[in-house]
Amino acid sequence: MAIVIPSSTAFDDAGPSTPVPAAAPADAVVRYDFAPRRILAPRTPKAVPGGSWKPDHEVVALGSVELEMSTRQTAHVVSVMRASSATYRSLFDNEVRCRWPGGEQNFVTGQNILQEGASSEREKEEVQLTTRFLLHPGVATTVTCTAYVRAAALREDLDAQFRLDSGRIEVADTSVDNTTTGAPAQSAVPRGLLHVGPAPRMIAREPVLRSVTFAPGFTHLSIVADTQYQACYPQKDRHCDAPAPTASTATFTLYVTQWKGNEVCHKDRATGELREMSYAVHRHHVPLHLPNFTIRADCDPRFSAYVMVKWVDGMDGGVQGAVEDLTASRGSTSTHSADMSHIFMIPHKG
Repeated sequence: MAIVIPSSTAFDDAGPSTPVPAAAPADAVVRYDFAPRRILAPRTPKAVPGGSWKPDHEVVALGSVELEMSTRQTAHVVSVMRASSATYRSLFDNEVRCRWPGGEQNFVTGQNILQEGASSEREKEEVQLTTRFLLHPGVATTVTCTAYVRAAALREDLDAQFRLDSGRIEVADTSVDNTTTGAPAQSAVPRGLLHVGPAPRMIAREPVLRSVTFAPGFTHLSIVADTQYQACYPQKDRHCDAPAPTASTATFTLYVTQWKGNEVCHKDRATGELREMSYAVHRHHVPLHLPNFTIRADCDPRFSAYVMVKWVDGMDGGVQGAVEDLTASRGSTSTHSADMSHIFMIPHKG
């Protein structure tokens, strides 16, 4: 059973969206639409000499979905947010936190949104972020997934704003088939930043699913990979506040392989994408999707997949892993971690 729960703090300046039935069949697509609203992006705290520095994030809960799940059940959760009209360059994050008694699963994607009308990169003044993942508590429980927008201005002397134009959170599929181990085919990059730059670090193969096996009978796979790329890799005696050059260029290609024993039996890829990523945007969300990878019956039902991130030119960069110490709300001392760059597979029949 899936129900929709509006957040008590989500609609301060807007009326409710179209109501959704309190209960829906297990195969229904359940979603909650976000009403447009202005989002505060608080100024960057001034650095204290010799002291620690922590960002000040506005954290706004937009709405939730709730799902009763069995021990073996896996669901596909999707949150989409579109924003524009920034008064100054701001951090814009789409975070989903799924919680149940004794556990949680958190994912976040982010990309800076540039000031409206003041940039040569007009396409970065309107940003759409999609956070999508497989939810698997591993216990019989009720899970609540809440979508949050996180925001902060990238300037010390002023607060900024941007407009959340539209969005939704939904349980896109309440029952996704797992691997033969009973776990979903999903993997996330561990905490930290994986360096990608000039030789010898020109290539990173992350995020990666090294080996997963499904039961026989599936006909095709849908493979999703979301990579967070940071333009400029911070190093000792080098900071990223005055970079030269001002952009990092890299290619992103999703590779998928089906195996037979230890031999490659079948493979495909999502067309590689060449991206020139400016330092002004800094963190770039690079989504890749191979929606219809054919499963061959003459191969083993065992698969692997990864994103090849290949540095091409400009400043170096990094693939962002799980992030730690995210505040639960503005000014909160309660913090949590969330996965960022990750990859998953969904098997299909027919």
